[in-house]
Amino acid sequence: MKTINTIFALSSAYGKAGVSVFRISGPASYDILNKLSNGKKFLPNVVKFTNIYHPKTNVLLDSCMAVFFKGPASYTGEDTVELYTHGSIAVIDSIYEALSNFKDARIAEKGEFTKQAFLNNKLDLTQVEAIADLIDAETESQRKLALSNTNGEASKLYNSWREKLVKILAWCEASIDFSDDEMPKDVVEKNDNDLKKLISEIEKHIETSSSAQLIKQGLKVAIIGKPNVGKSSIFNKIIGENKAIVSNIAGTTRDALDASLDIDGFKVNISDTAGLNEKTSDKIEKKGIKKALDIASKADIKIYMVDGIRSIDEKKIDGDTIVLFNKIDKKQNQNLPKNIIPISVKTGENWNKFWNIFTKKIKSKMQNSCDVTLTQQRYKNALNNCIEFLKIAIKESQIDLKAENLRLASDEIGSITGKIYFNELLDNIFSSFCLGK
Repeated sequence: MKTINTIFALSSAYGKAGVSVFRISGPASYDILNKLSNGKKFLPNVVKFTNIYHPKTNVLLDSCMAVFFKGPASYTGEDTVELYTHGSIAVIDSIYEALSNFKDARIAEKGEFTKQAFLNNKLDLTQVEAIADLIDAETESQRKLALSNTNGEASKLYNSWREKLVKILAWCEASIDFSDDEMPKDVVEKNDNDLKKLISEIEKHIETSSSAQLIKQGLKVAIIGKPNVGKSSIFNKIIGENKAIVSNIAGTTRDALDASLDIDGFKVNISDTAGLNEKTSDKIEKKGIKKALDIASKADIKIYMVDGIRSIDEKKIDGDTIVLFNKIDKKQNQNLPKNIIPISVKTGENWNKFWNIFTKKIKSKMQNSCDVTLTQQRYKNALNNCIEFLKIAIKESQIDLKAENLRLASDEIGSITGKIYFNELLDNIFSSFCLGK
């Protein structure tokens, strides 16, 4: 059975839009463009206006812009065509149907264009995964983090570490090949010291993974406090919509309400939790309280709402807690400790003071987090494995066993960029992409 190596797909979102983009990649891509345009010639890298027709019926499908990229100077490294058509569902469907009539082309699988780019050495795996992160980016910090890796920052770092290991491994293998000539002790000592330095570098790098996860997954903020202290009111005010029901009835909120928003370029996940009513006998309310405490324990920042000095529970306050004394529009100003902010969510009094403290806390949590490159859990796993092999190699006196552990350590780093890779790993990575990528 003949293998079809030319693929096509819609690279923009399906639906009504100003412009839709189709991508065709593979050896038959230029011939397909030539037939769609009724024999027009296209120079590489030159965008050209053209009519495109159905290959069988010759019915006009659309008037569009088209460009041909001659491989390897293309995204995939192969001959590639891009069509910039009118963005209507009718046009999209008609072009899909027309392309399906070419026997030497097939619809692309998810991520297949980027997979071809990887296989043709246009990208390594860190860049591939960074592209997926860039597509999913919702905030400025996420965009910057992904973009730094699409430009190869992570690749440079991991490749430099691997090159160091390969050089030391070469010394070990040379010693095995020329066993009659004993390797100088000062060389062995220098190599072990270099490995120790490398372990230290990798360990420091692994420490940045938590910052990367904060950027990608978002900072967790929990609003906690007793019933009817204004938790739902401040939740609605922060997110800018009336998502939570607000009433004077204690226990209105029995389950957590969640929302994600962009604050100063950072993704923040905020939860409005059930009131901490310790005296309740209601089983459902108790479950809500248990969930509230669990959310609070996992939060990066807590907003602890109170409406009276006596209601403050010091056990719920730590360095990551902002304590708000709410409803000061209804109560006389009390002598509050400096760490408690008097506020009226209803009138907005002292709102700016709270907001400045809140955003400052967010930024402090994210400090220097945009400079990290360890963005995937699999990188962390591979680097931890690498460290273990390096530690064994340093202790190992037999040169052949030392070399084997260095080789395993090198392979772990290589698996991050794709110098060493497995089909299962590739399938998992590329399946997360959208169809036309």
